[in-house]
Amino acid sequence: MLRPSVSIPRGDGWAAAPDLLLYLAEQIRSRRPSLVVEAGSGTSTLWLATALRAFGIPGRVVSLEHDAGYHERTVREADRLGLGDIAQVRLAPLEQHTVQGESWSWYAEAAWRDLSGCGLLFVDGPPGPTAPLARYPAVPLLAGALTPGALVVLDDYDRDEEKALVARWARQHPTWTLERLAHRKGTAALRLPGTEPG
Repeated sequence: MLRPSVSIPRGDGWAAAPDLLLYLAEQIRSRRPSLVVEAGSGTSTLWLATALRAFGIPGRVVSLEHDAGYHERTVREADRLGLGDIAQVRLAPLEQHTVQGESWSWYAEAAWRDLSGCGLLFVDGPPGPTAPLARYPAVPLLAGALTPGALVVLDDYDRDEEKALVARWARQHPTWTLERLAHRKGTAALRLPGTEPG
């Protein structure tokens, strides 16, 4: 569908699986977001940026990455593919944040506080071993950056921790619509009310 000009590593293992990558590409094609924000970088960063280019969408991908090695690798691959103008990978070491009176470890605020107008938020980090419910802070901290009708997609929804954090998101945002997708590793997609401009 995307026909990249050079080879992109396939998504699998720790990375987003091919069925999820296809879903994300389809969402980009139909929703045409001007900003895609990704928690965790890697192969998915390259496919998200490739989708924006392939569909002629004047948007960008901003990926948050806490690991310096992964950050460097993703930046290098984006440059190799000629996607440096679309994919911005921000090094964001994990730091403590207060969310609803609780302390959580998540990406450094300096890396995301300027973001707004996000039509697609893809949550695939930080890795689970970094903290219990490690990906939970994504929604409470970035909700203000989401547009009406935006889509929040979470990978690895077949895991108990991901189910638990999605349940928290759903309780805190009862007007959002949750869809469970039978992808290889499970996917949760939450749609905000309203119409995403595209």
